[in-house]
Amino acid sequence: MSMIGPADDFLIHQTHEPVRYAATSDRRFYDRYFFTGHRCADDLFFMIGIGAYPNLGVIDAFGSVALGSRQYTTRASRELGSDRMNTRAIGPFHVEVHEGLKRLSVRCDPAEGQAVHFALEWNAAVPAFEEPPILQRVMGRVMEQATRLIQTGTWSGYIACEGQVIELDPDTAWGARDRSWGVRSIGLEREPKGIQQAKGANKARTTLWIWSPMQFGDETVHFSLSEYPDGRRDIETVRRMPGFGADGAAAVEEMLGGAEHDLRFDLETRELLEGSSISYLEADGTRRHVRLTPLRRAYLRAGTGYGGPDPWRHGMYMGEDWCHSVTYDLSDPAVTAKIGPTHVLCRMERDDGAVGYGTFETQVFGAYPRYGFHE
Repeated sequence: MSMIGPADDFLIHQTHEPVRYAATSDRRFYDRYFFTGHRCADDLFFMIGIGAYPNLGVIDAFGSVALGSRQYTTRASRELGSDRMNTRAIGPFHVEVHEGLKRLSVRCDPAEGQAVHFALEWNAAVPAFEEPPILQRVMGRVMEQATRLIQTGTWSGYIACEGQVIELDPDTAWGARDRSWGVRSIGLEREPKGIQQAKGANKARTTLWIWSPMQFGDETVHFSLSEYPDGRRDIETVRRMPGFGADGAAAVEEMLGGAEHDLRFDLETRELLEGSSISYLEADGTRRHVRLTPLRRAYLRAGTGYGGPDPWRHGMYMGEDWCHSVTYDLSDPAVTAKIGPTHVLCRMERDDGAVGYGTFETQVFGAYPRYGFHE
């Protein structure tokens, strides 16, 4: 069977093979969109993901909406086929790139018994920017090797959940996306235990993780770190990206530094609480403080393929064409304890008077005594 497809007619080849083939045979190779969105308020927070897994022959998608006391998720999967550029008809899901790194549309068509449907357009507020290259080896094996870009933007269109229709206006409907590709284990079904588990090498990991694209009116500040309990860091990134110029020209990002955090957590659930803040250094040495007020949480493992109690995982073969919906009661602590961690929508008040909004993704794994976690 030929794997030559329409993408092969573009001047985009990176190897001697057709575009359909990844440069690595690693089963975990993926190519994914991930979007978040909200209305700068506490009423709504949503996540949308679309991912291709060439070495598994699968493309899948999900839309998950935290609204009221529930989180609604619809997910779908189909065989990838030979056309890597075909991101349509993943069950009811479709994604289309109208202008690369500037304008996309994502759609989930309505159907009977389906928890979520939407028709949305994404418009970039700032140019996309790359995170530092991702490369992690454990006992010689590559665990992660990927590229990830980040971007903030605005939404227009609608989202519907069980009869509730929410209109989105770009003046108040903001959000972020990351676009990543490479090798990664997160979300895929677990492999058999091997030497890493036997030697305990998988336990040598950072404890505190923060990842946040903070979207202000005319700029975005990306704040990210990965830290051990003793303060050592594997990742420390703070950068500012101004919006597009009046002529649509891309701005130049500014590398900042001095990332610090003063967070508050619920000791039982490990969820971020009000009173938390982060800070960083401007280029002139001024320390800038940002106060975080949590508005809404969207649970990452609420049937979205990232793990948790639901059996579906990204890249899992579900047949030629599959679609399914699940709903979670967010008022039940027994439920939320199983579907975390969360993306936390925060209001972000900077000490120069600027007010922004965005995802503040933070997780504490194991012991971190500074915040009261001893195991």
